[in-house]
Amino acid sequence: MQFRQHQREAHIRTARLLGLFSLLLAGLVITINLLLALLYKVLLPFSLGFPALFFETNTGLILLFVLGGCLVESHRLREGGGPRVAHWLGGREVRDPDDATERRLLNVVDEMALASGQPVPRVYVLHREDAINAFVAGWGPQDLVLCVTRGALERLTRAELQGLVAHEFGHIKEDDLPLSMRVLSLVWGLSLVHGYGQTLMAPDDKGHVSAPAWLIGLVFTITGWLGWMAGRLLQAAVSRQREFLADASAIQFTRARDGLGNVLRKLWHDQQILAGRMRHPAAGMVSYLLLHEPGSASCLSSHPRLSERIRRVCGTVLPPMPAPLVRIDKVEPRHSPESLPPAVAAAAPLSPHAQAQQARQAQQAAAREALSRLRGRVGPTEHRLITLALMMNIHNDKERALWQHMAEGVHDAQRILDDVATLPANRRVPEFEHQTALIARQPIEQRRALVESARNLLRADGRVSPRERLWWLALRHRLSEQQSRQAYMRPTTGQGQDLHQLGPEELACIVPLTSYLARFIPLEEGADGWAGASLAWFKGVMGRCGQAGDDTRPATPPDADALVHALAGVQELSWMLRPLLLKAWVEEAVNHSPQGVLSDASADALRLAGGLIDAPLPPMLEAHYPKPETAV
Repeated sequence: MQFRQHQREAHIRTARLLGLFSLLLAGLVITINLLLALLYKVLLPFSLGFPALFFETNTGLILLFVLGGCLVESHRLREGGGPRVAHWLGGREVRDPDDATERRLLNVVDEMALASGQPVPRVYVLHREDAINAFVAGWGPQDLVLCVTRGALERLTRAELQGLVAHEFGHIKEDDLPLSMRVLSLVWGLSLVHGYGQTLMAPDDKGHVSAPAWLIGLVFTITGWLGWMAGRLLQAAVSRQREFLADASAIQFTRARDGLGNVLRKLWHDQQILAGRMRHPAAGMVSYLLLHEPGSASCLSSHPRLSERIRRVCGTVLPPMPAPLVRIDKVEPRHSPESLPPAVAAAAPLSPHAQAQQARQAQQAAAREALSRLRGRVGPTEHRLITLALMMNIHNDKERALWQHMAEGVHDAQRILDDVATLPANRRVPEFEHQTALIARQPIEQRRALVESARNLLRADGRVSPRERLWWLALRHRLSEQQSRQAYMRPTTGQGQDLHQLGPEELACIVPLTSYLARFIPLEEGADGWAGASLAWFKGVMGRCGQAGDDTRPATPPDADALVHALAGVQELSWMLRPLLLKAWVEEAVNHSPQGVLSDASADALRLAGGLIDAPLPPMLEAHYPKPETAV
């Protein structure tokens, strides 16, 4: 999604919320004025009319309480953000716990942050809450918090806890938090009087209730009941689809249905047996944030019915499930360096080998996070920008400047560039293929525009290197209409079944294409002349094509038109010959590489060339890249 479109949608959602709040506030003012007028007539039935400024004074007091409460709470939330909400509900932050359940929670949060590509929030535990519940709060990454009840920690298995946490990360991904914080401030204003009365009536930590405070609280509660009702209506009126979207995101992040499905079933059981209630008197005000809103009538609930959510998650309505205490037999370690006390780290310095291993692990973790964030971007403009960043030389100032110009108006564009730069070299071409496979579904006008943008980007510095031209040809080929045909089974006649049986016409196409690749295979780009491994590689390939000889040398590197013509001729080879040609390229490159190991640049060029001629990767080349199921 583009940044400006994202901004417009956020403004529309906020405008709808404020419009609904205004309607509820107007209805609240009218209703209270009518009730007070009726009460006045009941107490003074023989009076004529109403006192001067009767309705104006009532309206002013109502607006003072509601709007004043909204402004005060909005200011507090702006200043305190998510941590304020967590402390308000009695949460305690978890950092480096000794408790097994809390340590497991932190590990699960780290895992779900990586799976969703979202920032890691500060984690709080609500130790006084036995119910199973959780919520996220905050305006953005800088004040993001995740709160989980003690009941969830003690009564959910690890897989279920993953489902619970993944649901909350779904809200972060769907950008629900700013709207939720605004709802919270508006509901606080509408429910201010009622909430204060509930606080006075609530027992203290020892379970004692003060009689005078209870009576005063009862008066405030009755008086503020209409405001509380308006607040609940405001919560309920906000679309419930946000819960369904978060549930779907949880399944995407965990790759399993049972985790979240069992959490919802346990919540259903608690609702039937224990009402699933939270003890804090202000829990009703944040019910909009919770995984499940306990003990409310369906007409006032801001959440869908649990049975409907279970049906969507599990495919059928499964019965409620009891939630006994879960025993943790093994304490999970925290592997992050931050979890070690400084004194311990200083007392036990790492060996050079351990330091190198730790640095390598840190690089791998950063690459996994970067890849996860890239895969988490779903906008077509973002896909195109990622593709361009993968193709260009990130260290080229002119190309970087042009890319940043193309990315104007896109949210967090610099993060895209940083994430691409963080990827290891052997992840760039696979990610390029992943992104172009998504872009290939877009309209032909958008694909053509991307090809044109790529050409302008690669020649931003006034030159197009042979390797950059190969990337551009690969992009054009992957986005062309030709991909819809069955490339491997193209019917071709008059060709043999081995490279030795190639005719003059086929060789006339293979020689210039191989000469072009010999400019940077197996040597890095920038090597001068045809000496050394490049010449040996070319001779080895030509020898497999029946052209061996001491005088065999690469032809003059083809220009752009000759290269396209040669490539088209090689693409017309039979489905058996093209894999053999790619295999010859790869095996000869390995034979003439130092220690028989392909460089990343050579492997990428061979993989791109293989894609251009629609040939499957030989195992020797495929082994250079991580498997699809692994991130790096």
